[in-house]
This record gives sequence, C-alpha cells and structure tokens, in this order.
Amino acid sequence: MRVNIELETSQTLDDETEVFTEYETGILRKTMDGGIIITYFDDGVHNEILLDQDFTEVKVVRDFDEDNAFLYRENYHHALAYKTEAGTMDLEFHTKLVEIDCIHQDSLLHIHLKYSIFQFGHPVSDNEVRIKVAKM
Repeated sequence: MRVNIELETSQTLDDETEVFTEYETGILRKTMDGGIIITYFDDGVHNEILLDQDFTEVKVVRDFDEDNAFLYRENYHHALAYKTEAGTMDLEFHTKLVEIDCIHQDSLLHIHLKYSIFQFGHPVSDNEVRIKVAKM
C-alpha cells in the first residue's frame, strides 16, 4: 500500500537540540511472519524500515547495505562502521526506547525511538525519532 511518511528527528548535542522533519512517500507491506516493511527513497537513497512481528525491534537499512543497518531494540547496544560520503565512522548505538503503535485514527502506524550515539566510548548525541505512517 502506498503511504505518506513523516519522520521527525530531534538530536541533542552539547546541550543544544535541533529538530528535523522530513516528508516522504513510500510503500508499506506486511511480511509472511507478521512483521512490516516500509520502503522509501530519501535523496535518491533507498531506505527500508523493518518491524519485527512482535513490534519490539526496528531495523533500518539504507541503500540495501545490511552490514550498515541500524538496529533498535530497547536496552540494546550495537556498534557499526557507518558509511558516509566522507568515509567510515565507528559508532555505537544505545537504544533506550522502542514504541510501535498501530492504533490511531489519523494514521496506520507510529514509531517512537530514543537512543544515544557514542564514538570511541564517548557520548556524541541523544536522539529521538518519531515516524508517522498514513495512507495516501
């Protein structure tokens, strides 16, 4: 099904918070095991948000690169070599909150993530992402 996607990200760095909001169109599909996949393009880059069947885990894959995927599960820590145009950065993600809610009058799905990013064991930023998915 075609969907509208609203992504609101807040990032706190050195006690200053910036909020970014993006609006995209994409496709929502259900998987055979009861999970959900949301796909969309952002600046020509393919993005995939995968929700597990229990709605306890969110995986974000950019540009079909499974090795560079972000994994959000409450109280979960993972590290990856994040690839950027300027090169690769070793980052750690510490997920604090994963909420996935499918009961809304105005939308199909709300995803709420809170996590911190660390580099070389030092805090970089605290982040919060809210994703709202609605029928077109």
